[in-house]
Formats: sequence, structure tokens, C-alpha cells
Amino acid sequence: MSDGSGLTLDYVPCGRNGSAIVTARLGDDILAHAKVDFGKPDARTRFAADVTQGRPGIDSAAVENELLQIGAELSARHAKPGDKPAEPDAKELLLKMPEPVQQEARAMLESQDLIVRCYNDVAALGVAGEADLVAAVYLIGTSRLLAEPLGAIVQAPSSTGKSYVVEKTAALFPLEAVIYATALTPNALYYMQPGSLRYKFIVAGERSRREDDDSADATKALREMRSSGRLTKMYVDRENGKLVTRIAVQEGPIAYVETTTATDIFNEDANRCLLLSADERPQQTRKVLRRIAAARSGAAAANADAIMQRHHAAQRMLQQRPVVIPFAEQLAERFSDERVEARRAFPQLLGMVEACALLHQFQRQLDSDGRIVATVADYEFARHLCSGPFARLLGGRISDAAIRFYGRLRAWATGKFTTTEAFKHDLKSDRAVRGWLVELAAIGAVEQTAEPKGNRPAEWQLTDMDATEVAVGRFDLPDLRDLKDV
Repeated sequence: MSDGSGLTLDYVPCGRNGSAIVTARLGDDILAHAKVDFGKPDARTRFAADVTQGRPGIDSAAVENELLQIGAELSARHAKPGDKPAEPDAKELLLKMPEPVQQEARAMLESQDLIVRCYNDVAALGVAGEADLVAAVYLIGTSRLLAEPLGAIVQAPSSTGKSYVVEKTAALFPLEAVIYATALTPNALYYMQPGSLRYKFIVAGERSRREDDDSADATKALREMRSSGRLTKMYVDRENGKLVTRIAVQEGPIAYVETTTATDIFNEDANRCLLLSADERPQQTRKVLRRIAAARSGAAAANADAIMQRHHAAQRMLQQRPVVIPFAEQLAERFSDERVEARRAFPQLLGMVEACALLHQFQRQLDSDGRIVATVADYEFARHLCSGPFARLLGGRISDAAIRFYGRLRAWATGKFTTTEAFKHDLKSDRAVRGWLVELAAIGAVEQTAEPKGNRPAEWQLTDMDATEVAVGRFDLPDLRDLKDV
């Protein structure tokens, strides 16, 4: 379990009715051992009560939640290979929508300022600023219809509103296209209803800051799905009193986005996803404050339902067509090959181009094979959105927030200082300040002169690195404006 108590639940399936023999262990101690019918709330509650009785450090709600997940896994294991999720078809849902809504959606998809309209609609739902982040998340969600969808991690300090931006942008996608997963266990995706992940936009919650084996296993399924488009897992089950080996297969592909306050992310995850950022600057805070005030005063009233209905219709209108990029080879020749990470970055760039073309399919030509033909305009917008993430992945650049923090740090830190002093001077969250110091230490802009010990915080000092060196680390994506005739 991930509640920090150290409690583990082991189980052996018994019968076909969703029951299992469950053993709750805390270290070498067995806290409870019983047959649990996961479909009965009373049975789950009784077992959780047995586990938590006289043990205030163990959360009974967390135990019940774990039992629910085990029950879901067992239920999915016994689904027939040909079973399909009972989901409505997007085309059928579109036909049931009011004709005026369909007309508005079609007009939006044919509009030359389609991306701007998408952002304006998210802004009307309550988001201030963050135009690039909104556009990137919207295109990532749209990429779910591609053979190789995109994934992203939105990385920013707490209270920056990153989760709010993702939530409001994802609200523009119809329910049948999105799966909201506030927490993912290592086995959660493997045992979902077969086929329920295909071409879905997975909107995850906040990534765990813990970098342990459980956290790595929880994201392993996502890495496998992102790289191969399917999940496979061998597991042991019981049938007619005998143990048998089975294989769980979950087909993809998926588009994916999550948020995190962590500055360090597993490399295997970071280089498979675009690292996006939210704006923590005071001017962005001012925009947020004004937007909140406008909403409370009635000056920013918007018909949220009409906005979401229009976008739901638009997303249902998009046809799942392959995209061809006629200038892909020229782009490959101009793309830097200095770092091996380019092998993963380049497909991400092409994926963003494809997502942009897919969204604009009512404005793009089709080739003789019925494929959408991407334009240089699609690339230029993808280039704009990917420049920042690629500067970090391929250019060695630290985050913009860390660079800005360094500028503030130089204004007052004339000698040695502690983490606590940096936190008090900067008035940002302690977690954010610690993360920025780690980023600056990694490039040699600051050095730790004393490690933290007990209640004593770590001690730091600035190095003699020139301020201009801290902001270096850029990655120039190729300019293809000379290929407009392609």
C-alpha cells in the first residue's frame, strides 16, 4: 500500500465470485487473515476494521480502497477476451447532440483561429494566462486518436494552478474520450476492462514525490503503454483448486498527462514525456487574482455548459485518420543529433505536428490514401510549444522557475545561507525552494557547504558562475519557413 504505514495485503483468489483469501501484514506480523467478498461493502469494512483495530497509524479508508482495487483486478481477470467496454460510440453521441451545437462545432473546426478559440474557451472556464500550457494539453488530448499519442508531465511548484489548468482543459473532451485517474497503482491499468484504454486521454493526478520501487512500478505500466501501445502481464490464478498462469493484455495506445511538484523525475518517464511548466511569476499571480475577482463579481460570467458541449461535439467530429508529414525527412536532417535523447525527442516533435494537423483536419488536404497532410504551419506551432521542453531535455537548461529564483537569490545572498533563509527571503513554498536549489547545484551555480542534520537546515553558497551561464542551455529547433512549398 502507498499510505506510508508499511502495510501489505496479499491475496489468493478463491472461486469465481470475486472473493479471495486476504492476508494483511505489517512487517513480519499478520494483522488479519480472512476470506473477503470484494463485492460486499460490509465484508470490506469488517476486514479493514480488523486490520486497523488499536492501530491508529493505519488508515481504514486506505485499506478499503486497496480492497476495492484488488476486487477490480480480479473482476477484470475473468473478463472474456472478446469482451468490450459497454461504451457509447462517439458518432452515435454526436448524432444525439442538438443541431445548433453541431453547427457551432463544425464552424470552430473550420476557423483559421481554431487554437486561439480553444484557449479562449478554457479561459472562459476560469483559467487565467497559461496559453501555451492550455494549447499543449489540448493537443495532447487530441493526439489520443493517433497511432502514437503524446504524453506530458506538467512540472511546477505547488499552488501554481497546474492541476486546475489541466482539469479545465480536459473538461473540453467528451467523457467517453477521457479517463480521470487521481492515483494509479502498479496493477491498475493491467486489469481494466479489456479495450477500455484504446485511444483514451488519461488525465492522472499529482505524481508521487517518493522515488521508491512502488513509485517506479506504478509508472512502469505507463512507460510500457507509451512505448509499445499495449500492456502484457503474466499472473498466477486459481482454477478448480489448481494454480494456473494467465496473461493479462491491455491494448492501447493512450494519450497521457499528469502533474508534479517534484524537480527530479525518473529519467525513463521524463524522456518519454514532454516536460511542460506552469507560470509561477507574480504577473501570472496577478492575472489569477483578477480572474477570480471577475468571476465573483459577475463580470466574467460564461455559459460553461455551452462551451463544453461545443468542444465535445468537435472532438466527436474528428475522424481517426493517419497523418503524413511531407517535410519529415528534411526536418530529420536538420534536427540536432548531439545527444542520444534526440531519438525520443524527435518522435515527440512529429507527434505534436500530427496532433495539430489532426485537430485542423477540416482545413487540411487529404492525400490519395486518405491521410491528412500536415503543413509547415502545423510544424511552426509544434515548434513553439516544444522549444521549452526540448531546451531542458536536449539543451541542458534548468527550469525557467529555477533561473528566476537564481536571479532573486543573487540579489541578497552575499555569503553562506541556509535553505530556511532562502525560503524566508523568497516567499515561495519550501518544497519549491529546495527543488530550485537542487537544480542550481546540478549545474554548479550554488554549492552545498553543509548537509542538513537534525533540525539544522542545509547550508549553501553561490559559486563564481556568471549569471549568463545559468540561463544557457537552449535547443534551437529547425526553421522550416523555406519549405512552405512542400
